[in-house]
Amino acid sequence: MGFPEDYVHGLSQVQFHYGSSKDVPAWSHATKNDRAHVAVLEGLALLLVFTPKGDVAATSSWQSADELKLLWAKNQPVDDNNQLRYIEELLENAKNGNGTDVLLNKVITMCREKIFHRVKKLANSFGVSQNNQRREESNLWKFDETKEPHQELAAALKDAGWYENESIVRVLDTFTRFMGRTTKTSEAGVFWDILNFSWCVTSIASLNKVLNEKQVRYLGKLGDYVRIIEHIPMLLKKAGKAKITIEQVIT
Repeated sequence: MGFPEDYVHGLSQVQFHYGSSKDVPAWSHATKNDRAHVAVLEGLALLLVFTPKGDVAATSSWQSADELKLLWAKNQPVDDNNQLRYIEELLENAKNGNGTDVLLNKVITMCREKIFHRVKKLANSFGVSQNNQRREESNLWKFDETKEPHQELAAALKDAGWYENESIVRVLDTFTRFMGRTTKTSEAGVFWDILNFSWCVTSIASLNKVLNEKQVRYLGKLGDYVRIIEHIPMLLKKAGKAKITIEQVIT
């Protein structure tokens, strides 16, 4: 069997094409546009999971000369009108030029339970919680300024404006304890900071040389909420002047 990415890639690329069909290359041979297309479909699937144990959505797309239709389905069909309108409103907001902060706030509102569940898993992996902040300890990420991957992490955070004169160890420890204090009813800005911080640190390919596999995966899942919003303009560009519609497929 090949790499897992090939199977994820293949599943994500199930779609109808207007005009002549084309073969989808394996992930290792996929173009930048192919990978961006996969990122959009996988991202939309992520944005359609609303509860901790929520049913994962399968997504695909169909395009004609005047319409780009996004198709999605779950084992348990969604009948909540707010959830049904949510993706349409998200794309409408993006098309109207609303920024990442506006779009991310809409995502947080709808996916709060799922996001909180992932935040708690990440916090637990560092051994922090509301009741155990590990205040007597320092350097929870085991940051080592002499190692190149750690230097890349510090540079990414500094370039993104997460700190200036403060110690990088203090920044990482503060973020980790901040996650431990987060509750399901925390303000949207709390989740906004966690998602953006996670997106920033997972932008470096060598993060797996700083943290363990589970921690990198948990951070990646949180960062994906921002990544899909970054890819939405590509979807809108692909649609051009075509109307974008969303359809739930009932199986």
